Amino acid sequence: MEWLTDAHWVVIGVIIGSVLTGVINYVLQKSQFKHNKEMFRLQNRSKEMVKEILIDMLNHRTHTDRSFVALKKRIGGFSDDEIKQILHEIGAKKTIRKDDKSEWWYLKEREQERIEKRNTP
Repeated sequence: MEWLTDAHWVVIGVIIGSVLTGVINYVLQKSQFKHNKEMFRLQNRSKEMVKEILIDMLNHRTHTDRSFVALKKRIGGFSDDEIKQILHEIGAKKTIRKDDKSEWWYLKEREQERIEKRNTP
């Protein structure tokens, strides 16, 4: 070990310190990512439940359209604008009824079914 000078020991120390720092940072970042992912899931769980409720209501076998008032009654804790944003996220379209100027919503994938029902006497 005579060939190991002070300079060699310094380089070895720097390398070991760098590797240990990298390993510790990796472990901490992995833990932080896991925590952030769980927090995001918890924060968005209520929104996902609202999406499920809206999809169920708009997929009803006999009702292709639902009034915004009816949709809103089933959901609490969200503003009108937030509910409308969620409706857009699930692929719903808005229409205005001419008779009472009320707002109605339906799923885009049921548009053809909706048209067929309207044309059936």
